[in-house]
Amino acid sequence: MKSILLYADGGAAFESRFQAALDLARSQSGHITFLQATPLSGFIVMDPMGGSYVPAGMLAQLRADEDRLRNMVEARMKIEGLPWDWTAYDGDVTQAVISASRLADVIVLSLENTERNVRPHPLLSIADVAVETRCPVLAVPTDTKALYTAGKVLVAWDGGHESANALKLALPMLQQAASVHIVTIVEPKKAGGFPSTEACEYLSRHGVCSELIERERGTLSIEEVIENVAGEISADLLVMGAFGHSRLREVLLGGVTRYFLRDSNIPLLLAH
Repeated sequence: MKSILLYADGGAAFESRFQAALDLARSQSGHITFLQATPLSGFIVMDPMGGSYVPAGMLAQLRADEDRLRNMVEARMKIEGLPWDWTAYDGDVTQAVISASRLADVIVLSLENTERNVRPHPLLSIADVAVETRCPVLAVPTDTKALYTAGKVLVAWDGGHESANALKLALPMLQQAASVHIVTIVEPKKAGGFPSTEACEYLSRHGVCSELIERERGTLSIEEVIENVAGEISADLLVMGAFGHSRLREVLLGGVTRYFLRDSNIPLLLAH
């Protein structure tokens, strides 16, 4: 994960994902690309003749805010001593992230918190980014102080393409983890799915020792089982696939993925 794409804005959640990107860059000897996207369409006004424009005063304020954020980042990065660059984009924020991720190894974004009604970047859809990009999304809680790259990792495994892809893309982080656990829900075997042990065998070929945890679903939802196991092992990171079940944008992600995007209290590495 050498190429790290970090969405940069002036919001309160920026510091937490900034710190996560720094920790990841240090552990992977990586390069951080800060992406700042300004949705000018949201500031357009119409004139009586049917034309449209962004008021000069408003545009000047937007550019001043952009410069202020970049200057802050530049000062911080001089202290950190890590390689970085900056790219700015005028337009839709979600599409800007998707476009900029073509040569990224990971995208760093922030998780929502429905209990506290926190939407860290309301103009950006993690759901759209997760299913339309070909690199994983590292989504961190807004109160994250550090990303424990040598901590405990839990991998949610169901034998499908999404979870297999997430496992493969997470490999650089799994190779540095203190421990790796793979949790699978015992239920009727899915067509085309792999046995749970094959995930462990794959990791062993890459020098990663892992422990398989099999749990029955019982009366709990799948997300509740995964969350319980994450708590039991004190997981520092949850790796899982982004599961798509519908063509409709608003229900593009499956219930398990949607749940953790909104309510996870630990960093989430998500891949489609």
